[in-house]
Amino acid sequence: MNIDGVLTRRRFLRYASVGGIAVPMFATTVLPNVAHASVFQLPADPENLTDMEKLHIPKITLPPVVEDGSQAPIVVEVDHPMEPDHYIKNIQIMNFNDPVVIKGKFYFTPANGEVYLGTQIRLAGGESRVWVVAECNKHGKWAGSKDTKVAAGGC
Repeated sequence: MNIDGVLTRRRFLRYASVGGIAVPMFATTVLPNVAHASVFQLPADPENLTDMEKLHIPKITLPPVVEDGSQAPIVVEVDHPMEPDHYIKNIQIMNFNDPVVIKGKFYFTPANGEVYLGTQIRLAGGESRVWVVAECNKHGKWAGSKDTKVAAGGC
């Protein structure tokens, strides 16, 4: 809150709700372990994923260096079954270094057949870590991240 005790729009975005749990997120924060531990799951060892992690951790394709921050290409896919009783409900793309943290939320149903999306997002200049959270209807939220550097432009 600001000096007057009023919740501003910017402060609200910094205290964005992740999975229904209000977690303070500051523009320079990269998800401290305490904040995300109860919200979503990360791989224990990113180099050696378990079978459960292989099914749920999003695979992110994002260039290591982006020339134009206003048009950063990103591809997200999850190797998860899309059955009526077990499927990925949604994918959320976030960057906590930007004024607008949430870059997009995409919904899926078993009728989609697979979890795959390609889009462009806006990124602020400099180095960033883009987070992607996949929500399984049975196993909760799983997160992956990818680092990138915006050479020029940005939002």
